[in-house]
Amino acid sequence: MNSEELKDLIEKARVEKGISQRELAKQTGISRSTLNDLINGKIKKVDIDDLRKIAEVLDMSLQELLKVAGYDEMLFYFSKNKYANKSSKDLKDIIEQYKKSELDLLDFDSNKRKKVSDARQKLFNTIEHLQIMKDNKDSLYTIDKAIEDIKYAFDELKVAEEKYDYSKLPKQN
Repeated sequence: MNSEELKDLIEKARVEKGISQRELAKQTGISRSTLNDLINGKIKKVDIDDLRKIAEVLDMSLQELLKVAGYDEMLFYFSKNKYANKSSKDLKDIIEQYKKSELDLLDFDSNKRKKVSDARQKLFNTIEHLQIMKDNKDSLYTIDKAIEDIKYAFDELKVAEEKYDYSKLPKQN
């Protein structure tokens, strides 16, 4: 473990975040004395969960902290992971982007289904009215109205051809 490098990493991130060691201890749930010992290199094998808490509060890469703290064996698991060097904040942002895009896609699908349903209903009604006109010449429904209704349904069904705009999905890094 490189105590000095660990101290520098944590202290730099803490100062950038604008919080005191006391506040860091409070937000991580690590006692002040343990945090102080960890930062000053008095703890030879730092608890991984403590590193995770620090990384989360300070929006740091857990992978970087694990490496400096001497957990090289853990890095193997991160090395193939595209999210390896992401901070907790970055990961939360990615999750939020996916949630937003999922809701957007569901909304797109819902609107598409509604338009198709409306168009089918309009066509069904038009067919019914045309059948009445065929059977009974005294119908109030006219050919012009039938053409208007069919055009409406045709326009509504156009949405079924449209593809979702996949550029709205989060970008793969």
